[in-house]
Parts: sequence; structure tokens; C-alpha cells
Amino acid sequence: MKRSFLICIMMTIASLCAQAQTKDCDNCKGTGLEERTCAFCKGEGYRECDFCLGKKMVRCNDCGGTGQISCAHCNGRGGTQVKDEWRECQWCGGKGTPDCEKCKKTGQIACWKCGAAGKYVCNQCNGSRVNKWQCHICSGTGKVKADAEATISKLKEIGGTSGTVKVDINPNDSEEEKMRKFTKARLAHRKQILESKGVTVK
Repeated sequence: MKRSFLICIMMTIASLCAQAQTKDCDNCKGTGLEERTCAFCKGEGYRECDFCLGKKMVRCNDCGGTGQISCAHCNGRGGTQVKDEWRECQWCGGKGTPDCEKCKKTGQIACWKCGAAGKYVCNQCNGSRVNKWQCHICSGTGKVKADAEATISKLKEIGGTSGTVKVDINPNDSEEEKMRKFTKARLAHRKQILESKGVTVK
């Protein structure tokens, strides 16, 4: 009964020590996420339009960038030959290739993708300039191991004598290693008590 009680105490102490060995990650403030400058827009919040390459204008698809189109009525000839008479096309006024109305003979129109802005809001950070990624310090847990520190625990010996045992716990210790240290410390303490009473312990 006393042995079971002692084991329970040791397990409770080990659990408390494990909890005491962690703290909130300073890098992510315990959130598990860290903000990094958006690599896609390089912290600008905007990205260059990949359609017009930042030029704001693109080639007119009606005239192919020439500023003129071929008359559909005369096939760009400006008119038609009727017997010995040349009749001028009434639709293009004899030009054959009238000015493109869509681009006003410039050969270019406003980029439809960016609205002639030359850039658009970064679709990775939504203009916030930063992205949240899993914290590389705590691996997204929000907790990191605290510095190694001495843990003081009070154990009640089988003989009824109370004592204080100091056990050094390392943050990298496994639960098995912590239990081993507590057991070793308890046995050493008990041996010390018995020897102080004149009992030889081998």
C-alpha cells in the first residue's frame, strides 16, 4: 500500500515537472503561427499583372495590334469590280482596312485582368503583406522547452521519515528518464536515512 502510494506521488511529480519544463514560444507568442513577409509579393501587398506584365495595356484582339481591321464586306479590297466599273465599298468608304473602333486605331486596349492598373492585390496574402506559417521554433505547438532547472520534491519514506530530494531534470529527458532519476534519488535518500540510524546498506 505504501509502495503504491509512493509510486503515485512520483508519477504526479514527474507529470508536474514535465509541465514545468515548457513555456510559451516567444517567437509566435504561443499561437503556433509566425508572420513572415509574403514571398510572393515581397511585402508589397500587390503583384505585377502577369498578363500585361505591368504595362497596363495589351494588344487589341480585334485588329491584332495593327489599329486597323479588314472590312468584312469587301474583304479589305475597298470595293468590288462590277463588269468594267469599280464600285467603292460603302461600308469602309473604300479604305478596305478601316480604323479599329475597339482600340481607336491604337492597337492596344486596357488590360482586362488588372483593369489597367498594371498590378493586382496579391492573392497569397490578400494585400496584408505577410503570411502566417507554422512557427519554425515550436513546430506549431506554441510551446517550447524551458531551460533545465532543479526540481524539488518532498517524498514520504516507508519508515515514516519525511525528507527533501533534489532532482535535476533536463528538458530533453524522456518520461522514463525522469522516473529513473526520481527512483534513484529516492533510493539514495532512503539509504542515507538508514545509514544515519546505524544500518549498513550495501
